[in-house]
Amino acid sequence: MLFTTLEGKPVVFNLELPYQVFFHSTAALFVLVLSHALYRMTVSQPLSTSTSWLNKVGLFAPPVDLQLWLMGFVGLAATVYVYFISPSVGWEVSGAASDKAIQGLIPFSYAPYFIPFGKLYGNTKDPAKRLVPMLLVFTVLLFVVSIGRNSRGAFMLGFTSVGFTYVLGLLLGVFKTQLFTLKNLAIGALGFFLITGPIADLGTAMVIVRGQRSKISNSELIDLTLQAFSDKQAIRSRRLEDNQEQGDWDERYLDNIFTARFSNLKFNDASLAQAAKISDQDNDMLHYSINYILGALPGPVLTALNVDADKEAVYGVSVGDYLYSEAGGPAEALGGFRTGHFAGTGMAAFGWWYLVFLGVGMFPVYWLFDKLIIKMNRQDLQSMSPPPKIAMRFSLCGMLALTSIFQFLPAESVIITATFLIRGWIQMVLLYVVIYYVTKLIANVLQGSAKHARPVQRPAHVHW
Repeated sequence: MLFTTLEGKPVVFNLELPYQVFFHSTAALFVLVLSHALYRMTVSQPLSTSTSWLNKVGLFAPPVDLQLWLMGFVGLAATVYVYFISPSVGWEVSGAASDKAIQGLIPFSYAPYFIPFGKLYGNTKDPAKRLVPMLLVFTVLLFVVSIGRNSRGAFMLGFTSVGFTYVLGLLLGVFKTQLFTLKNLAIGALGFFLITGPIADLGTAMVIVRGQRSKISNSELIDLTLQAFSDKQAIRSRRLEDNQEQGDWDERYLDNIFTARFSNLKFNDASLAQAAKISDQDNDMLHYSINYILGALPGPVLTALNVDADKEAVYGVSVGDYLYSEAGGPAEALGGFRTGHFAGTGMAAFGWWYLVFLGVGMFPVYWLFDKLIIKMNRQDLQSMSPPPKIAMRFSLCGMLALTSIFQFLPAESVIITATFLIRGWIQMVLLYVVIYYVTKLIANVLQGSAKHARPVQRPAHVHW
């Protein structure tokens, strides 16, 4: 409602099935609340403790600031490798395990932005005074890489994790601030101007040149994007074109190309509109959903079980693509990676049973998310100086994934709960633990070298 209000549009703008959208949204909310209530009544100790294996492997050990910088540059290097040096890695469904591991490091690009929020993950030291200019330089690097990738989400979604983290700290009382001050109003006004002005124009410029990204080099793509960004007439023309009717799959909702990524009502509507064209519990959608779940298993496991999930076919398209194709979309629809919504895809694959699968699947997901928080015992609290304001600590692993956690529910299908349980959570934790210890080792070496490199000051001779 906030974004539609800012653009002067009703919430039901361009919705074909507004009543169904809000009914499914309300039903899903009821199921999620019920599932969470049952979870809280059933699980007496949802958070991790000091004796849990997650704590023993270092998931809650607070990294030092240098580690976060190292994580950031590792993530940035992984991005450059995947999308600049070996771009096939970013598009291939299967491939070398090493390449996929490198691709999994990309989200760590945003680690340095969590340095100011160290109190949430156990780092009680105040950030260095030079942190802000260093982050500005790092932001420019991320900005250039994102343009080279031609990806709006690559630049924005990581920063939303930072925003969610700050809001979380405010809600828990870890951070205190007076909202209505001249400084905050100025920052808010600047942010509003950037999002609705230059950043929105940049997003449109990325869309204008998107058709060229597979044909030219990344440096040329950056040049074309900047040229399109400076051509305001082309940007206005593109927006007018985008506001025209888009055919059977119409995603028009918000004009701002960045804020549109955070508004999922239209994706819900588009998916329900396509699902209405095919019967509930469509066999092809059901088989696709089952193969999607099986595809989350590692290749060797599938081979051992003699299961052919056809990963290339399943993960080479989005769930929204497959739904659109089943509803009569053109053959070229597959591979367009349209964003589906679990209401429409759920109705097409499972009928109303999708709500049951959603509620049952979210029960263990709630538990796994809670395991990314540790409850501090009294001894630990007394040993910390200054003592923390809350008796729990977040894992940086969960904070880095905060955007995906908040966006978990408007997923493309309820099968996301199964794939998250089978692979997503384990992979997220494993990658974090590995990069934590690697950066810790490097940080210790660098800090040790810095200490040895300092000149030894000889005591001054005293003359009597």
